Amino acid sequence: MDNEKRIYPRTQVQWSVSGMTNSGMIQGETQNISLNGAFICCEKTLPPNEIFLLTVNGPSGPMQVISQVVWSKLNGCDDEANTSGIGVKFMWSLPRPE
Repeated sequence: MDNEKRIYPRTQVQWSVSGMTNSGMIQGETQNISLNGAFICCEKTLPPNEIFLLTVNGPSGPMQVISQVVWSKLNGCDDEANTSGIGVKFMWSLPRPE
């Protein structure tokens, strides 16, 4: 995901995200979001390849996308309050933004 064009690269924009997974509800935030995926700081890790519906709340309002976990690890975030991180790719169920 590092090589993908980012919509809002490392700006002050904070995107809040939430979703219901097999492991329960996740909530977190990200500054790195692209057309194809995001790096999310959250309180738990998720199994690879898990698919779930993610709600993304950003500057243009809320949006729901089907997401798939591509990796998940502890201590993946810089913030001490968020000690784990997950990388997800979006499986667009809505028209992709231009």
